Amino acid sequence: MLGAWFIYTPQDLPFAGTALVAATLSVANMKFMLWGNYFTIVPDAQPFLHYWSLSVEEQFYMIYPLLFLLLFKYARKHKPLVFWLVGLASLTLCIVLTHYKPVWAFYLLPTRAWELIAGCLLAIWAGDAKIPERIKPILPVLSTAGLGLIIVSFFVIHEGPHFPGAWPVLPVLGSVAVMLPQCMLPGFSERLLSSSPLVMIGKMSYSLYLWHWPIYSLVDYKMIFASEAVRFSAKIGLSLGASYLSLRLIESPARKFLNERKNRPIAFAGLAVAIAICVSLGVFTRNTNYINAVASDVAKGGLVFPGQPGKPTVVLMGDSNGSMYGKVLKSICAELGYKLTVISVGGSDTLPFSNGQQNQLWTDALAVVKQEKPDFIVLACLWGERLDNATDRLETVLSAVRPYAKQIVILNEPPVLPKIASREQIRAGARPPFFEDQQARQIRVTANAFIAGLKSNHVRIVDIAPSFEGSNGEALYLDKEGNQLYYDPTHLSDFGTKRIRRQLTAALKP
Repeated sequence: MLGAWFIYTPQDLPFAGTALVAATLSVANMKFMLWGNYFTIVPDAQPFLHYWSLSVEEQFYMIYPLLFLLLFKYARKHKPLVFWLVGLASLTLCIVLTHYKPVWAFYLLPTRAWELIAGCLLAIWAGDAKIPERIKPILPVLSTAGLGLIIVSFFVIHEGPHFPGAWPVLPVLGSVAVMLPQCMLPGFSERLLSSSPLVMIGKMSYSLYLWHWPIYSLVDYKMIFASEAVRFSAKIGLSLGASYLSLRLIESPARKFLNERKNRPIAFAGLAVAIAICVSLGVFTRNTNYINAVASDVAKGGLVFPGQPGKPTVVLMGDSNGSMYGKVLKSICAELGYKLTVISVGGSDTLPFSNGQQNQLWTDALAVVKQEKPDFIVLACLWGERLDNATDRLETVLSAVRPYAKQIVILNEPPVLPKIASREQIRAGARPPFFEDQQARQIRVTANAFIAGLKSNHVRIVDIAPSFEGSNGEALYLDKEGNQLYYDPTHLSDFGTKRIRRQLTAALKP
């Protein structure tokens, strides 16, 4: 429905600012796409996940005004038809693409534009259409029905990989129906939505959008053992409080300031500075806390963190289970003065395939090793999965890199948490101790036993598994201070990786 809002208040969103915001947020949107399914990402660990939708909104604001102006000037009578056709094409694409590329259907403007175009059509209709007198009495009924449709949507639409598809039609139609009887005698929905509490919530809606998910995520993460009632109260109270302060102290003054034409150059400059600061802080935070390469980085020589001249060099290889050690390894190398080159790639299999099929990522990684000739290669993967019935893959790696590296350091795999050990299940009442699934444990133990047998003068094994196993064989979810040792079932948290810092440091001594 934001299309309707744009027609009525275009001065609130200057085009140049929109373009700048859209360009920045589009990068974030692509990041979310690369992460995969929106609904499988650990929700309380991604407090800014919902901001991807801002990129879609801002991209729409870049295109829609130009299209509207062209139609208004050259084809005024055909505006509704054109928007109907574009909207139907977008909806059709959304429904079809959800079955084949659900991630694309969820994130991209072409598949979500129809929801915004519905607001455009409503605004055009409200401005141009002459409503017959005989139809006016039924408009309040449609409004109430629309409100009901929105309420029904809360119960019939569920998260999952098959969303959006056609499901958003329900709340969009409901929203259109609620907004139809403008300037008419108010019906039930108008009286309800005009009540003071709901009007205030409406005024705070954008601030609520910005604040609610970060607050929900952080409350769920930090108050993991609190009752649902306590967490719910904290979420609602903090969200409403932060949103009200944002509305009064930031949003309303900013809107008033921006609506004065003389202030727009200052606004543009301030926006550019704010985006530059936020992007810089975001990149710094991400690069500091998650040291992970992508395939293009590996092809270019990896992520390089320089060390002191004459000091040893280290290459970090592996998948996401390698990258999870990136932060602690970077800290160790900085302390020792070592140069660190990261070629571990999360979400990818960096090992050569057993069937001899060419793996470009492995080829590029080996090229980096040949070029660097490092003193140490640190190798970590999700070994239970990578080596299951394919131990020759690791043997191939060792044979290929041994001529170019003085020492190869392999970190074995820690216990895999069972499904019941997720933060969602813990908030629902599950409590430690958590025992590894027997099948997963057998696969992991077998892989670790194979890795232990590779120890030699050139291969050092860092046995980290015991650091995450209790006296009764349980997987340790918390340390003695109550810090979570795992990020998810197969990845350690920062507290977890710090737990093996001494072992890793010792393994990197000449």
